Amino acid sequence: MPFPRSRWLTPDRGSRRRNAVNQLVAVAAVFGVGAGGWGLWLETEDHFDRAASRDRIAKACAGLVDPDQVLDLNGGTTRARAGSGDDDSIRDLGTASTSAQCQIYRLGKSGSTHGHFLLSVWANPSDDFAQLVSGWDDPFGLLGGPAKDDITREAEQTAAYPIGDGRLGVYYGNAAVVKADCVDESGRTTSVNTMTVAKYFEVAPVTDADRRTLAGLARTAAVRAAKKLGCKATLPALPAELPTPSAKLVNAKSAGGTCGWYAGYIGAKGRWRFPDRALAAPAAHAQEESCLLGVSNKEVRGMWPGLGKDEVGADSLDDVLRVAPFWLRTESSFGDEAREVATDYFGRDQVALKPGTAGYDRDDNVWWASSTCAGQPAVHTLSIDYPYSKVVQKRLQALFKAYVTDVVARRDCTGLRFPAAATFQPS
Repeated sequence: MPFPRSRWLTPDRGSRRRNAVNQLVAVAAVFGVGAGGWGLWLETEDHFDRAASRDRIAKACAGLVDPDQVLDLNGGTTRARAGSGDDDSIRDLGTASTSAQCQIYRLGKSGSTHGHFLLSVWANPSDDFAQLVSGWDDPFGLLGGPAKDDITREAEQTAAYPIGDGRLGVYYGNAAVVKADCVDESGRTTSVNTMTVAKYFEVAPVTDADRRTLAGLARTAAVRAAKKLGCKATLPALPAELPTPSAKLVNAKSAGGTCGWYAGYIGAKGRWRFPDRALAAPAAHAQEESCLLGVSNKEVRGMWPGLGKDEVGADSLDDVLRVAPFWLRTESSFGDEAREVATDYFGRDQVALKPGTAGYDRDDNVWWASSTCAGQPAVHTLSIDYPYSKVVQKRLQALFKAYVTDVVARRDCTGLRFPAAATFQPS
């Protein structure tokens, strides 16, 4: 649905009130400078910079977010501008299958530009925001980067933490995603999603207060975007606190939340060659959840002498320790997200992992199962690094079954479809 252009062209009473205030501030500034009040002039300059920045944010993001909250991120700024590219401003939310975004930059005193804030809006299904899984993924941020010491100690990104009980959405170390389920004028149920990102995360810490602001901005944007698309959404309130997410893996024996199933599994069956580290999030009712498992350098060194050439391929011990760690990850997507899970092998079209099916994608080293959870479709996946899959393949079926059994019990799921036993056999 196109935005009503008149909303931006016609000043409302609030705009006229702001104009009057601006005139009074300008008069006070002139008087202050004449009296030697340089500090007052600087405050006035900041006032005008902030007012102009607010207008730029409101226009670029189509009124979906509060400009003051955007400016207050990362310690606050009074000078910001929107990106100049075609994809840096939201001009039209378009149809339910397209996405839009606005990007805001922070301006330094010398005119330098720094990343600040990104808002993305989309409705399901969305090719741009499909749930991609792959055994060739790099959860430790090593692709094209320098080698690290004991690289499975910390992941590149946190797991998806639920906002409250998860029904509102999820958040990460530097971003928040909110989903608004709604019914349009024709009675069709659809969903609108918004993602807010702190674009300064690589140069400045994203605080707990910033993350709560990001979640609040995403929630507001979801409600407003749904309204613009012709549907009404009622969302849960934002919780008072959001626990600080971590990207550091912990001892797998003590893992809880979305990795609690794994701690129970190795406690009962023994760990064998499986990972000794885990990265979890609180278990809740979010539209996605994951458990990342990694093998420490100490464990790799211990198991290496017992591994055959057919298990490690061309990789050397040094390769695994420095740039090619052993890892695996279980993930589940629910509802709309389950309908757009796909593998993403380089140089090949994506392969959809459809609800109601189960199988194995050899190119991407991904097994998937499916079920119906509380009346909604669900897809459960196991992605594993190659050649680590060969190292643990003879017990991989039992491990994946332990995960799926746990998640279907926690999420009230039925109708489980699990990959055939033959897909777990060495090829």
